[in-house]
Order: sequence, then C-alpha cells, then structure tokens
Amino acid sequence: MDQKEKVSNIQHLLSYEEIIAIAPNLSKQLNEETAFEFSKQLYEFTKLIHEQGKNEKEKPHVK
Repeated sequence: MDQKEKVSNIQHLLSYEEIIAIAPNLSKQLNEETAFEFSKQLYEFTKLIHEQGKNEKEKPHVK
C-alpha cells in the first residue's frame, strides 16, 4: 500500500465520537485509542464486503 492510499484510507475512518453516536453501547468497550484500531478494522471489513459484492456482480449467472 502506497502513502497516497494510506492517507485516503485515514479519511474514511470514524472518530471515537462518531462510533459512539452510531453504537452507544460500544462506549463501554472502546476508548479514544482503541477506537482508532476498531475503525481501521471496520473499514477493512467493509472494503472486503464491497469487493466481494463487486465480484459477485461480475460473475455470470449460470442456470
């Protein structure tokens, strides 16, 4: 992963406040430091799901 892609990915990460606003119960498990790692993992997971969806659409459906 090059530096430009890393900077772009950071822009997509959620802050602690955004995470807690979406899922208030996570405030018991996360703090400001762990929220960053959680956000990175959430972004990677979402990216995998998106890629899988794109691959599924590209596959020809055989009947």
